Amino acid sequence: MIRRATVADRQAIRDLHLASWRDAYTAELPVAYLRDGLPADMDAKWAARTFAPPEVTLVAFTDDELTGFVCALCDRDPPLIDNLHVRPDLRGGGTGAKLLAAIRVALRAAGFARAYLTVLESNPRALAFYLANGGLDEGSVEDVMVGRTVRARRIGFDLQTPDGMG
Repeated sequence: MIRRATVADRQAIRDLHLASWRDAYTAELPVAYLRDGLPADMDAKWAARTFAPPEVTLVAFTDDELTGFVCALCDRDPPLIDNLHVRPDLRGGGTGAKLLAAIRVALRAAGFARAYLTVLESNPRALAFYLANGGLDEGSVEDVMVGRTVRARRIGFDLQTPDGMG
C-alpha cells in the first residue's frame, strides 16, 4: 500500500532513511559520520518536514511495516525528488518502482510537467534503476552531501507521459 505520509510516520521514515544511507553511502561518507553524526542529522531533517505542501511525501507499507518512502520538494519548478529510499533488505523487489510511479502521478496531478533528482555517480545501481524507470540522464553535476562536494547525475522525468519518455 502506498499513501501520503503523515506526522505519525516521521520516526519510521527517519529510521528507514538512516538505515538506507548507512547501507548505500559508505563509498561517499566516513564510517564515523555514518555511525555517530548521521542519526542527529536525520533527526533534524525529518523534524523540519511538515508532510504538507510544498512537500509531497509518500510511504509504502506492507501490513504495518514501512518498506519505503519518497519525498518531493515542490517549492521549485521543476520539483526536486529529494529522497527515494527502500528498506535495504527489500531493494530490487519493486517497491522503489511503485514509489517512483506514485510520486510522478502526484506531481503531475499538482500541475507539474517535469521533475528531477540527483543520484551519486558512485551509486551505479541507483542510476540504472532511475534510467530503467523513465529517467533521462541530463548530465553530470556537482552536489553537496553533508558538507562534502560529490559528483552526481541529474535525472529528469517527463511527467506528461506514463512511462516518463517524452
